[in-house]
Amino acid sequence: MSEAASRYAVGVIHYGAYPELPGCLAAIDAQTDPPRWVRVLDADCEPDRLDRAVAQQAHIELESIPNRGYAYGANRLIERATQDPECEHLLLLNPDVVLEPGFATAMLAAMDSDEGAALAGGRLIRRDGRTLDSAGIWLGRNRRPRDRASDERDVGQYSEPEVIFGASGAALWLRLAAARDLAVEGEVFDEDFFLYHEDTDVAWRAALYGWRVLYVPNARAMHERGWKRATRFQIPRNIRRHSFKNHSLQMIKNDRLNDWLRDLPIILGWEFLRLSFALVRDRAVLGAYADTLRLARRVLHKRRIVQARARGRVRFGRT
Repeated sequence: MSEAASRYAVGVIHYGAYPELPGCLAAIDAQTDPPRWVRVLDADCEPDRLDRAVAQQAHIELESIPNRGYAYGANRLIERATQDPECEHLLLLNPDVVLEPGFATAMLAAMDSDEGAALAGGRLIRRDGRTLDSAGIWLGRNRRPRDRASDERDVGQYSEPEVIFGASGAALWLRLAAARDLAVEGEVFDEDFFLYHEDTDVAWRAALYGWRVLYVPNARAMHERGWKRATRFQIPRNIRRHSFKNHSLQMIKNDRLNDWLRDLPIILGWEFLRLSFALVRDRAVLGAYADTLRLARRVLHKRRIVQARARGRVRFGRT
């Protein structure tokens, strides 16, 4: 194991994607700078299928957990990593991500070059090898987070490293020293979110706390996005409802009053469109408004904690 490799670990948050897991783990094993350890968290575990999926990787740490969402799993992995005194970084992966061999090497070099970077993401490409999946995340003035370059044909765009708003949770690199700083009452990722927007919530908080997020284009991986516009209604309704709810929660927690007032006409216009779409096309998500109200006291408490420490500027828009 190289000196560089001794400084990071990998955690895979796995919920039933048994056919995809072997390819994900094999790509981790093929890293030019291998990790200190790899842990797979499996919710609603089917022991026989899990055993077959990891049959060739006896060194993998396995843990069966209750299905409490991505944030819960990510926080457990962060807790495991922070207990390892030699571990400086944690790579959080979805099981449908296949890393190229130099992914970790590129990430380590980028993070070493910028001690103010809390998070980083690489260049994610769809399995056809021609379509970009994500070159980081930008946050519009309407507060809708979008993956840069998603669905664009890869012709070499977004080829330079840069500071961005956020990085995709599908393959998210985290500096553990920053994780300790970003935690709100012990949670780096907000477990009220359950699924979706946890990555943009933590990126927003990182910006408020004065940390940076890096886009590292030579850290490449393949990722086949589960949620696409054309397949929206194949996503279970409870998951769509969480996504709808979490859009509101992250605004309530993180938006600074001056920013919110400046963009209020844009925000109200987008909220009207969201409500109209829900009423006409997707009534299953309307319960998200009640979910937000139910969580209001807790999210306002978190807001007070976050805003008391806010000192940085948030970059809204594509750049």
